[in-house]
Formats: sequence, structure tokens, C-alpha cells
Amino acid sequence: MTLKIGWCLCAEDALIAFDPPARFIPPKDASEKGQGFLSCPAVRNYFDGIFFVSSPFSLRLRYSKEDGFISIKPVYPFTSISEAKFREFVTVEPRETWSNSHTVALQIPSPYLFFSDTPATIEQFQPSLAQTSTMNWRVIPGKFDIYAWQRPLNWAIEWDTNLGDFVIRPGEPLYFIKFFDMQSGYEPVELVECEITKEIKERLRLSRGVTGIRKGLIPLMKKAGDKRLDIKLIAGG
Repeated sequence: MTLKIGWCLCAEDALIAFDPPARFIPPKDASEKGQGFLSCPAVRNYFDGIFFVSSPFSLRLRYSKEDGFISIKPVYPFTSISEAKFREFVTVEPRETWSNSHTVALQIPSPYLFFSDTPATIEQFQPSLAQTSTMNWRVIPGKFDIYAWQRPLNWAIEWDTNLGDFVIRPGEPLYFIKFFDMQSGYEPVELVECEITKEIKERLRLSRGVTGIRKGLIPLMKKAGDKRLDIKLIAGG
């Protein structure tokens, strides 16, 4: 059995900048005697069925605090996102929501939409073992039903400013994703790139902006799942 997962980009512009999700293959064990943890079957098996989404941009953020005022600014020319785009692109969460005074929570839109025509979930989490410029940030993980609930992912992270600038380069993984068949468990996954159809647009309308008017989404997710009926989102599904 194969779990078929559809995906598309919910973006109006610059689609060429975004690479398809790719299967993650752990690096080979380069230890002197070939007995490092990357040779462990349990470690390598853990990464079966894991995909990653890579960064389309370069970004360096610098944190400063003076007279009680906090500043978080992009560093140019390293950062490829324009100053005008940056202001609408990067959302720094309110300080009262941070884990502590030096760990910044921020979100950046990720226009990847994943969906299934059978009950399935997506899990989004830290890109461990991947090559990244710095290790002073971590993905805020999450998991939800992509049969019932259709929405683009966000890239939400915590950044420990005590460990220096936040840095990401093009091609470096932003996050890992894994899919789970809610009927039969983990299955081999086939990712299918799809066009944004009328049916997908209608499903997106169900959830768009709902967090601004309602708390407690679990009942709404069930309601959205009930509305799927025989609606197919994957071509040929």
C-alpha cells in the first residue's frame, strides 16, 4: 500500500524560488572507523519516510537590546529578502509569548499545502541531522489532519539570541515533515504535485482566517472533515 499525498504552492508570485519537498536521506557515516551513530540501523530507520522543505532565501537576523528596547533587524547584504518585503514577511510574536527573555518566537509563511484523499496527518518538526548554518534555533512542532483540514504550513521557530545571529541560507532545510495513514499506520508515501483546483480553493476558504474569530479548532476540524464527503483533491485519486 502507498499513502498518496498531494501538495501545491499557495503563492501568487515567485513560484520558481520554491523547490519541491524532497525526501531526506541521512548523510553517510564519515567517522574514522565507520562506527558512528549514523551507522546505527535504528537511527537510519527513524528517517524513513521523512521529507524536508528547503529555504528559498538567505536570512540573517540580529537581536539587540538597549535601554529596555528590543530590536530585531535583518542584516544586509547577506539577507536576500528586501526591506519592504521583510516587514510583511517575518512576524515576531509578542514578548509575553516567548519561552524566556532571550528566546524569540517568530513565524515566516511557508506556502506549501499538503492534503490527502484518505484520513492522514502531517507532522512538522526540527530538521535534525540536516546541514544548517547555525544550531541556535528550533522548529515549533505540530501535527494535524490533512484530510479534514487544508491550510498552508507556517515556519514557526524559537531562536536563542544568546547564541548569536539567526542565519539560514538558500537550500538549507527549514523543517522536516512526515505523514501518517490514520487507517493503517505508516505507509510508503508518494508525493503528488497538484494544480490549485476549484475544490482546493473551496477547502482553503473553510479555514482561512478562522483563528482570528474562534479558539479551539478541534471541533471545527471534525466539522470540516465531515464536509469532505466524496470530494477528491488529488487528480486521479
